[in-house]
Amino acid sequence: MEKGTLVLTRSDIQNALSLAEYLPVIEEAHALHAQGKVYAPDLLHADVRNGEFHLKTGGICYGDEEYYGVKINGGFPGNMENYGLPSILGIIYICDARNGSPIAIMDSVTISKWRTGAATAVAAKYLAPEGRVQLGVFGYGTQAEIQAKALSLVRPIEIIRVSGRNVRKAESFSVRLQKELGIPVICCSGEEAARCSNLIVTATPAHKYYIRKEWIQPGCFIAAIGADSPGKQELDPRLVASSVVVTDIKVQAYRVGESQHAISQGLMGKESIYAELGEIVTGRKMCPASPESIIIYDSTGTALQDISVGVAIVKKLKSKHCNRICF
Repeated sequence: MEKGTLVLTRSDIQNALSLAEYLPVIEEAHALHAQGKVYAPDLLHADVRNGEFHLKTGGICYGDEEYYGVKINGGFPGNMENYGLPSILGIIYICDARNGSPIAIMDSVTISKWRTGAATAVAAKYLAPEGRVQLGVFGYGTQAEIQAKALSLVRPIEIIRVSGRNVRKAESFSVRLQKELGIPVICCSGEEAARCSNLIVTATPAHKYYIRKEWIQPGCFIAAIGADSPGKQELDPRLVASSVVVTDIKVQAYRVGESQHAISQGLMGKESIYAELGEIVTGRKMCPASPESIIIYDSTGTALQDISVGVAIVKKLKSKHCNRICF
């Protein structure tokens, strides 16, 4: 067995697993979280002049194998336009939780983007309306594209309605998405996209909500992706408070998720969050029985997702001739 710590580039990561292969990895990670087979995930956040930094930590146990890791990501929405760089940049470090030895250091860009979409798809698999759906996508960046692709893996989509602040960019995104997915995609107003869709994904860096409670039809499933740090907001807090809320990690949702606003305004209590995704996956909590229930998946992102995918990639690539370093 080769010695040293694996160093995996973005190219290594992109070629290791398909988006579809992320889904079972993410589902298992959340199941293990519900079963208590993890080291408590946590996060730190810092705002800087043109963006923000996230530091997310956590560990996961697969039988006798135990892993712990940390991801540090910078989020800079203007990167592509200003520097030709991805809006998210960072690294993931994974070690053996039994003895602390460093196993791998890897680029975080692809994992961060794809695991977020995969987690939404897992949530939709259990919580979204059955059968063919009409999808509303808010946002036109890379994450919006990945969300649509991931959701198409778990539900047949009849049509996609795209809405965004910059109409020109939203129209360009719609054309590209239709070509890639082979599904009708139209660009429309936010109200039309919300009212006409029974599956909605919001993937913007907004700090003021733009989807109103009265726009949402009964039985709709909403994946709220954008709110992952203090102050971010995409949904009317009245909508959040009146819906069934499922989140990835409750303690994070209180602090940085879409739920933070409804809680801080006294519209709902922390105990009002119905379940964590792992509880749904393992059957500890059942999907609400009423077809009229509006369900919100409050996605904050967790190191458990990053570490689980990172471990899966390491296992696939450890026998390959990848770069290694010895400290």
